[in-house]
Amino acid sequence: MTVELKPEEERMIQEQLASGQFKSVDEVLTAALGRLPHHERRSNSTAVERMIQFSRTHSVKLPAGETVEALVREMRLAQ
Repeated sequence: MTVELKPEEERMIQEQLASGQFKSVDEVLTAALGRLPHHERRSNSTAVERMIQFSRTHSVKLPAGETVEALVREMRLAQ
């Protein structure tokens, strides 16, 4: 696979190599890609928290006995 990097991205990789934390470009990219799912989970968690807060402050009406929190738990269990 061939990847074209912007100068800023290349500079960032070079900085990581110069720091000695990584021995190769492959290691830098593997570490960066490994953080993507974590970032997505954190973004999803923040979105869920915002949704719960919105539902509380705007009196969102759900079917009797349903709560946003319960729906979120159900969604997480289904994943």
